[in-house]
Amino acid sequence: MLLTAAGCKSSSSGRPVAAPKPLPRSSASSTSATATPTPTPTHPAKRTHRHHLHHKAQPASSTTVVTPPPTPQPTPRPHPPHNRPVVVIDPGHSVSVHGVDPATGLDTSDYENEPEMRDMYDVALLVRSRLIADGYRVYMTKSSDYAPTNLGVRAYLANRVHADIALSIHDQAGSNGGISFDQGNSNVYYQAVGDYRQNPQGRKIYFTDSHVAAISKRYGEIFQRERAAAQGRPITLMSNTGYDLGSRGLQGGDIWIVQLLSHVPWIYNEAGGNSAGMSGLDAADKQTYAKGLVDGVEACVPIRR
Repeated sequence: MLLTAAGCKSSSSGRPVAAPKPLPRSSASSTSATATPTPTPTHPAKRTHRHHLHHKAQPASSTTVVTPPPTPQPTPRPHPPHNRPVVVIDPGHSVSVHGVDPATGLDTSDYENEPEMRDMYDVALLVRSRLIADGYRVYMTKSSDYAPTNLGVRAYLANRVHADIALSIHDQAGSNGGISFDQGNSNVYYQAVGDYRQNPQGRKIYFTDSHVAAISKRYGEIFQRERAAAQGRPITLMSNTGYDLGSRGLQGGDIWIVQLLSHVPWIYNEAGGNSAGMSGLDAADKQTYAKGLVDGVEACVPIRR
């Protein structure tokens, strides 16, 4: 995972902040500066003989010495504020990797899917670059396109950094079953109470956080709007997958594992994965996909200037 991350400004209320009273000289300071104790001598102190020093008088100079004005110092740039929004970007898929969530027993394994895995990492890097340039703190769930990263690790990262928003980036690519980027599979999924997955022991794990669900729905609507504007085509908004994922040989249920295990608003994006005449996305379609995602993030969690 790539970690990117600050100075303090005046009170957010706009009121002046009173300067702290100085401590008495005899008191120990509570600041980070520590007084250096006087070292204990290791040898007896030598007697010091005083000498009268006679300074030779200097002749008066006829030259007027002019002290130059101090060199102007540049105004220091303020440090970035600590409250910049935190964004977690999750490019889809991984080389085959196994995992189990200890709290729920859900299988968090992931699998390789090309060219989607490579293309979505490229799109994620475009999104990351633009968000960082605009002042966001950004984390990636994978350190490279082929980094083995299970679904649990992705969700745990977003929880650990208290992400303001997380987004997964997927598409439907390939010569067998791929969908054109400008024709279909343009979906935005948000979290909803009641969505579930079933672990291998048969227990259903439900999404129950109504507060996160409400925010996720609002963010999903924003992503639907911004992606439609960037891609020039309708985007479908969905509160669940719309079918039982068990029909695909996955754990039964209707919510993506990363969304279910996260405690933050998580928007899961799908798109068509083939550009005209090729398997996978060309540079122009990657840029278009990235623009819609960036615009979605910045509309959901804008930086307060």
